[in-house]
Amino acid sequence: MLKGLGLVLVGASGAIGGHFLQVALEQGARVVSIGLEPPKGYALHHSADIRSLESVQQAAEVVFQQLGQVDILLNFSGAHHKPMDLALDDPVATLEDFDRVLGINLRGAFILTMVFGRRMLAQRQGQMIHLCSNASRLALYGSYAYNASKHGLEGLIKTAAAQFAPYGVRVNGVAPGTVESPLNTHLLRDPVSGRLSARAASILAHTPTKRFVSLEGIAETLVAVCMPQRHFTGNVIFCDDGYNIEGHSWPEGNRAVYGDEGALERLYERLGSGA
Repeated sequence: MLKGLGLVLVGASGAIGGHFLQVALEQGARVVSIGLEPPKGYALHHSADIRSLESVQQAAEVVFQQLGQVDILLNFSGAHHKPMDLALDDPVATLEDFDRVLGINLRGAFILTMVFGRRMLAQRQGQMIHLCSNASRLALYGSYAYNASKHGLEGLIKTAAAQFAPYGVRVNGVAPGTVESPLNTHLLRDPVSGRLSARAASILAHTPTKRFVSLEGIAETLVAVCMPQRHFTGNVIFCDDGYNIEGHSWPEGNRAVYGDEGALERLYERLGSGA
């Protein structure tokens, strides 16, 4: 479905971007990566700091020369921080953390949109896709900088989409739910027993399916958004098993989440058998 398309992946050294890189290559896309760290084992990478206008401009010059035409820019870059307690945390350190996260998540996204948008407008076609989050719409406890950056990112997407639309350039976002990966297992599982942490149980209690999302599922959504579409712009698509729309939890599922180890698996086995 992506055969022949020229893709630029920003921040593809992480789990989501790295997985999508492999999917895009399997789909026949022509892919160049930019960012501070190269994806593991991928040579077509150019170092760039997305917080720097000059750095992004230099990388864009190279990738447009390599690809000839950039059909899609996918921005996977992002930063998080520990929950902030404004009553107790040191104000100077807190502000430094706030600036750091917004510098990557929002300033960086704006620079990418500005630099690649200018070139896409000139070629009269293209699409930019930014990785959003449930924090684009909801509050995550103590995540002041992350929430502000992701709310701002959705505003950036809508503003750019409206301005770029007459030139055939589309701007959208994809917002995944929580992925259980080697990088965050320590946050979601007890290291000894393997049982769900309080944080993981809280997430699943507000997720209708009572499941974490998978890298494979996120890639499916990204591929669908990447496909050439005439009218699809200015949207943020959530692939989070309904986390952001949950109104009334599934009581039996919640009991299983907070029950003994294996309770959730047994519940799904029973559902699968039709019992």
